[in-house]
Amino acid sequence: MASVGARPVLWPEIRALLLAAMAVFVYTIVIGILNGTDAVEFDRRRILGHVHGGTLGWLTLAVFAASLWLFGESKPISARERMLVRILSFGAVVAFVCYVAAFSLTYNEWRPFFGIISTVIIAGFFAWVIYRARGAELGVPQWGFLAALGTSVVGGFLGVLLGMEIATGKNWIPGDGEGAHPATMVVGFLVPVGLAMSEWAFSFPRPPKATRLGIIQMAFPFVGGILLMSSLLLEVTALAPPAILLQVIGFGIFLKRMWPKIRAVPLLEASPGRHAIMAAIGLAFVIGLAQYFVIRYDGDFDLVPDNQLLALDHSQFIGLMTNSIFAMLMAATIGQRGTRIDQVIFILVNVGIIGFAAGLLFDVTELKRIFAPIMGTGLLIGLAVYALRLLEIEVAGVSEKPQAVGAPGQ
Repeated sequence: MASVGARPVLWPEIRALLLAAMAVFVYTIVIGILNGTDAVEFDRRRILGHVHGGTLGWLTLAVFAASLWLFGESKPISARERMLVRILSFGAVVAFVCYVAAFSLTYNEWRPFFGIISTVIIAGFFAWVIYRARGAELGVPQWGFLAALGTSVVGGFLGVLLGMEIATGKNWIPGDGEGAHPATMVVGFLVPVGLAMSEWAFSFPRPPKATRLGIIQMAFPFVGGILLMSSLLLEVTALAPPAILLQVIGFGIFLKRMWPKIRAVPLLEASPGRHAIMAAIGLAFVIGLAQYFVIRYDGDFDLVPDNQLLALDHSQFIGLMTNSIFAMLMAATIGQRGTRIDQVIFILVNVGIIGFAAGLLFDVTELKRIFAPIMGTGLLIGLAVYALRLLEIEVAGVSEKPQAVGAPGQ
């Protein structure tokens, strides 16, 4: 294995969170392959377990791990704070796994029960990140994580209320609560954190100090997420177009700032930067498709066909976020140059998501049946490879520091 630099102070907790995220994601992938190929017809409970296994078990646990890395190095950590981090990390794994199980197996009060615990854990991580950010020199990725984790607390609270509504039959959320919860988590959480992790891949492990333009880049999708949530809760469809427009502007700023680094990435070589580029392409597709929905359906996402919404969701979860996480995993385990197996992972995952999303978008069953196992196989190979690499790394680390790719920070 290539040496990749000294490990961060919180490396044991980071590694534990990443390995737990991978384990939960295996469940999500298996359900996805079986459902995508129409080999098994799952009920709503299993599908919701599949969704939350991906969003909470995979994405959120990985985001927590990245947060520990990004904010854990800003200042010394006391023994008491280290214990708090361990409690939060252990609590996140247990609560999220139980929450996914509750979605997969029940319709009753267990969902809001574990939802409350999960939201408290998310709020705990958000509070820790705010504490670590005080007085620290923050890069653009850190600002993105602050925006995303703050939004996820609100999204988690809406999820709890929605679970109570399903369990009790009472109306706990005004307006389109069923749409507001995923919209908040997708637009307000995944877009800022996806941009943050993509940018981090170009300056791993320590991003440069954020410029004013970089902070604005993260503020726009954050505000856009709030507007979209308000649009659905208050049933004011006029708020949806500016919400998407803010995403477009934020992404445009990202491209302007990152373009020299993007151009410097050799596209035929396996690297974290190449995964970051695919994540950016995924985000561009997602924002463009969301803008089309706003125009086509006058801002009312309830009118969008389910298959097209699923294309949007999978493009975010795999095209944007999983590519971003794989970029982090590659940079953290083997540095900036991948191997042949990394080439295989990159091709299978990205060819798979392109074909699968096309099958969903145009409602072509054969495309879904062909590309779901291709994507799933790439994801499973990637998880196995990165898990083995994580397990091979000693906590003490090595002396050589990782090199960042591309031009200096802007």
